[in-house]
Amino acid sequence: MKMPGRFGRNVISNAGGNAIHGALQIVLLFVLFQLLDDTGCAAFITATYLIGLLEMASDFGGRLWAVREFSVSTTPRSVLSQSLRCKLFYTLASAVLFYLLPRNTLSASGFMLSVLVAATQPGTDPFLWFLRAKERLDAEAVVVLISRVVMALSMITAAVLGCDLEALLVIWLTCNMLRMLTESRLSVVRPLFDGNVTKNAHPLKTFGSTIAATFPVGAGLVLVCLFQRATPFLLEAFATPRDIKIYGTAFKLVNTSGLIATGVFVSSFALLAKAIESNDLKTIKAIIRRKLMLVTIVFLPVCVLGILFSVPVSGMFAHRGLGEVAQIMVLLMPGLYLSCINMGLKYTLNAYALNWHDVAAVVPGIAVLTLVTVFHGSLSWQVAAAVGWGLGEATLLVARLGLLWQQRKHRGVPVGVILGSVAALMLMIVVSR
Repeated sequence: MKMPGRFGRNVISNAGGNAIHGALQIVLLFVLFQLLDDTGCAAFITATYLIGLLEMASDFGGRLWAVREFSVSTTPRSVLSQSLRCKLFYTLASAVLFYLLPRNTLSASGFMLSVLVAATQPGTDPFLWFLRAKERLDAEAVVVLISRVVMALSMITAAVLGCDLEALLVIWLTCNMLRMLTESRLSVVRPLFDGNVTKNAHPLKTFGSTIAATFPVGAGLVLVCLFQRATPFLLEAFATPRDIKIYGTAFKLVNTSGLIATGVFVSSFALLAKAIESNDLKTIKAIIRRKLMLVTIVFLPVCVLGILFSVPVSGMFAHRGLGEVAQIMVLLMPGLYLSCINMGLKYTLNAYALNWHDVAAVVPGIAVLTLVTVFHGSLSWQVAAAVGWGLGEATLLVARLGLLWQQRKHRGVPVGVILGSVAALMLMIVVSR
């Protein structure tokens, strides 16, 4: 039997690890949905969305910069030092800025713990950036997966024992710290602590230059992350804890599966960047088409099954709230597919260094999402948020496709397949209702 190549191994390990993590998150969310009251569950959901946003802000493009630098530098210790300085700068800046976000159900102590958790998440971990640069996503997946299993089981146990939100966040933070301590002892990251400095054929930029280089990438990443979490934050500002609990749970269940798509795009980013660097048009087209078609093959059936069976499966549980969650999940399915495709187009723009173009594309998406959600007319907050997210994702798709087309970088994008899949999902929703 032929063993998978490096790309296949990286996709399987990263996407597989994310899939298991998604399953753990679903189990954890289901337990908390049952055990916590509306306000407590709404606070936890708000904290998780805030952590995701703070995590991306703490990284702020440093991950992509560090992966590139680690892959070419002969002094990884210097890259690590520069990465940590940038990370500290962006973490403190984002903590001050995002303190202004609406958080009616989340206390000040919960916010501070969320900041610390975000700063130690895998996405902001320089040790894992180094592993990614060395194309050791298999080692990354193992370490992260073990940490997430321990974290999920610990939080479920604490919830069953009646612990409050702050205790759950402390458990999360502790597991992250233990994961980073374990990583520091791995032999594969030993070069990061090597004191023998050799002459670097690829000298680093100054701290200010690094901040300037990562800013457009980080701005795009944070705006995309804010876009993904805009509807929960809008409900946090205007709706009731019950609305947040129902919609937030549905959105979390749907959006968690998108981690698998992210694993595919992360695994192909280095290959695409190298093909672009060598101007290999045939390979560029093949990589872009392969990753978008792979996501379509995986997620189109998932969305179809979600539309058909979310409500019937929820009826198997004697909990009225789960039926409401399932109805919102059905409406979110087209947005889920669009979100996965949009993530692939985003990484394509980043690989072409069209970072400011990516920022420009997100702005109209956020505007459409906000307008549809806030000015919802006779629709409930939950339905309006689901419709707003889907229309926002559609706007983002059109904007990114337009920018790629304008720059003549659209080779390999299966536009017909994407639009046909979205139309089929929309028709299924209309017929099923």
